[in-house]
Amino acid sequence: MLKSKILISGGKNILKRFNKRFGIEESLGEEQIRFVQRINQTIFENIQERNEYEKVFRTVCYWLGKNADDRILDHNRYSYDVKILVPTLRTLTNDDLLQTLKILELLYRYFNKEPERQRQISRWVEVALSNTTMDLEVTWKDGMFYPNGAKILDKKLIEDPIDWLDEFPDEKKDFENALSHYMKKNYGDVVSNCYLVIEGLARKILNNKKTLSNNREELFKKLKLSQSWKSLLNNYMNYANEFKRHASDERHSIDPQEVEAFLYLTGLLARLIIQSEKV
Repeated sequence: MLKSKILISGGKNILKRFNKRFGIEESLGEEQIRFVQRINQTIFENIQERNEYEKVFRTVCYWLGKNADDRILDHNRYSYDVKILVPTLRTLTNDDLLQTLKILELLYRYFNKEPERQRQISRWVEVALSNTTMDLEVTWKDGMFYPNGAKILDKKLIEDPIDWLDEFPDEKKDFENALSHYMKKNYGDVVSNCYLVIEGLARKILNNKKTLSNNREELFKKLKLSQSWKSLLNNYMNYANEFKRHASDERHSIDPQEVEAFLYLTGLLARLIIQSEKV
């Protein structure tokens, strides 16, 4: 079990209460930096002290598409120490929030066969989030971060679909990719990955390899949709197809609120399709 040299509990919301008493308003950017530093001092520091850290570093570098040998060589270029030193995980994030979140997910994946370590990572993440003075607009669940939207909708149309898609691993990956791109504000990629979720589910329940557009009528029949719901699904397909046709023009003009709604609608449609298989 990983151990922490510092007390990570007991200070929960002290800063938040202090700021409230003195009328101090923090910026989201400042709070994100504090969260990153809490992670640097707990999860990253403890993993770096373990004997197998070089293997962890090399594996994470591989998953990121970075050359671990080059980084280790550069790190030791002017060192006269006999022992080869491995760079810290912080050198992979440069204290950037999204990079830190990405590394945390990769570390959780690395310890896939060690559930106790995964639980400890989750505990540190949750404590770091609980010590923030404001909402960082992200949620940690089962080793992954998700962007926050409306709380009730997040539960029903983001978190629940992830569970429903357990039996559809390809589509689950597409949905997770959509969420990841949404967090990074790559809105075009959100639309395309959401579309792949519904297209993939349609193929699975209809047992064919057709595109979603070509599966349209069969899907309507399978789901026994009313005319109003047929129109809704038609509009969903048309929106995605129209976006793909004009992707270069829309890249900088797409409405983030529309994309968020498209993401939520994808969760709703995924549930509708999956439930049809259980009837």
